[in-house]
Amino acid sequence: MNKDTVLRCLSKVLRQPVENMISLGPEQELSEIGLDSLRFIELVVALEDEFQIEIRDSDLLFQKFSTLSNLYSMLSSYLTPVKKCLILDCDNVLWKGIAGEEKIQVDGDVLAFQKELIALYQKGVLLCLCSKNEPETIHQAFQDERMLLKEEYILLSKINRTDKASNLLDIADELSLFPDSFVYADDMPYELGLVSAMLPEVETVLVDYSNKDFIEQIKGFFPYEESGERNRTMLYREQKEREKKRIHCKSVEEYNASLQTVMTCEKAAASQAKRLSELSHRTNRFNLAGTRYSEKEISDILLNPDYQVVSLEISDIYGDMGIVGMGVLHQNCIEGFMISCRVFDRGLEEVLLQKLQTLSNGPLVGFYRPNDKNKAYAKFYPDHGVTIHEL
Repeated sequence: MNKDTVLRCLSKVLRQPVENMISLGPEQELSEIGLDSLRFIELVVALEDEFQIEIRDSDLLFQKFSTLSNLYSMLSSYLTPVKKCLILDCDNVLWKGIAGEEKIQVDGDVLAFQKELIALYQKGVLLCLCSKNEPETIHQAFQDERMLLKEEYILLSKINRTDKASNLLDIADELSLFPDSFVYADDMPYELGLVSAMLPEVETVLVDYSNKDFIEQIKGFFPYEESGERNRTMLYREQKEREKKRIHCKSVEEYNASLQTVMTCEKAAASQAKRLSELSHRTNRFNLAGTRYSEKEISDILLNPDYQVVSLEISDIYGDMGIVGMGVLHQNCIEGFMISCRVFDRGLEEVLLQKLQTLSNGPLVGFYRPNDKNKAYAKFYPDHGVTIHEL
């Protein structure tokens, strides 16, 4: 989040020089410099226009705008990319010492960290390794009977002598994720500096067992709670098996048939609100309006007779992928349309769109808010006969 932009918006609304805003303390009451109920509304509009967001009704409380600290905290939920993947160095991170050169230590501090990593795994965080060592050496280290963290918890490993930034890009490519969804933890400031210089969108954490604050820092990047969705690491592993099978198929139809794909596309139920909210926050590439919904917002929409919410679920021979798509229809306007990256290129977007067409009371209009992540699908609506309304 660009805090200078926030200060410029505040300066414009309060009709005061930007220099006055820069000198404000984080806990100073903005009401003391002229923020009242009328200018509060002006500030909301200015921030929505500047950042291309829609502030939720639940956040339209004066208290959340009362100080710069409160304001930054509220805006961060709209502007901070969701972190999905924790990438870990191994030596002096998952154990103390250098595997292959000395006997590794797995003491109480290390085990405490490993317990937190397992808890993150259970919440749905993807754990990967990136280490300058030999694959067999790292494999043997994981066989140490003292280790709580097992190789089965690790989705993907890059154990080689390649620079860490290049390895992180390879992980992003293999998982179809953006690097801004990564957190990278290492004990070497040099490696962290290299990653920060080459991939500034990746959050980095220095692992230092003499100051265990790093554990709380890592946990802070993954605040979401465990949902009813199946373990995400297993879902990604299943996806890799699907990709292997795809190589031998000549069409999308043949591919889906070979997987014995079963799709369920129907009006969403109240019990699905939490998962639909999570999908909206996790989906970036095929989220045409860039919409994020809270669980309460989904629940409220489901009760609104002017809206139709459609969920798309899929299962195949490799497992049940659960809810992978959502459409939010307001009369004939598609206000939200998103498909998980795990099911790209399987024709599911057409299935979801067709369902919305059957529920619409007229020709469809699709909301599209362009950004760097969804620009590849800018022509989806026009190509499917839907009038596009750019936000």
